Amino acid sequence: MNARINALLQYLRKVESGKLPRDESLVRSVDGLLQQLPLVIGSLKEASAHYSSASVAGMRPVKELENEYNDTMLLSYLAAVAKTAKSLHLYSEKFRGAFESNTNQEMVRRAAF
Repeated sequence: MNARINALLQYLRKVESGKLPRDESLVRSVDGLLQQLPLVIGSLKEASAHYSSASVAGMRPVKELENEYNDTMLLSYLAAVAKTAKSLHLYSEKFRGAFESNTNQEMVRRAAF
């Protein structure tokens, strides 16, 4: 992880000095990573302390990360179910429309003859 942070730091220094052009999307990504870094480092320290001392208080940051991950996964599953339900609804509407139009045409033909 230190090597990756050093690579990001070198990139930012080169951009600051003007040796490399500034890429806004990359700078935003780096900013997002840096904002998450204290949380990740703190949870790793707490997790390592937990496994060595088996204290309940040391598990708190890890549990928070797990809860956030579980919430995110639940939302993505719900989004997939909603998307599938919408597709099924549209398909059933098309099927019903095609079936009703055929039935109506047959009724018109029978009435005409």
